[in-house]
Amino acid sequence: MRERRPFSRVFTVTKQEAAAQQIEAAITAFHAGQFAVTITLAGAAEDMAPGKANGLWAGIRDNPNRPVAADKDWIRRLNETRDWHKHNRPEETRALVAFEAGLFILRAMDKWEPWTPAMIAFKDLWLSSPKLMRAEDYSPEQ
Repeated sequence: MRERRPFSRVFTVTKQEAAAQQIEAAITAFHAGQFAVTITLAGAAEDMAPGKANGLWAGIRDNPNRPVAADKDWIRRLNETRDWHKHNRPEETRALVAFEAGLFILRAMDKWEPWTPAMIAFKDLWLSSPKLMRAEDYSPEQ
């Protein structure tokens, strides 16, 4: 049956529930190869949460072996794909890589608990899949 009044529904959700919905939708998009959707939704869920001391983002951001010395430049580099989606940028095209899309999901998950079964399954996939952990294994699709 088709919804007869599709714009008449109202749902009340907490930030936790909204973030979980965004992360789960990002995971679904990831598996469909829709990395722009993945990065946008995961980035939104991550931005809804307060910072987390000693979390995944802090570990990446504060890594002493990072390839960029200045904090501001390093953070800009880590977020450049997400920001390309959000802001008007001169670049018309961008290569979207599964590794980076997956990392955005993990960054969002790190700030929101408890994890749903879909989030746990994604974490297990990430940890059990050597190819996902090596960005150099990926090449743009033809």
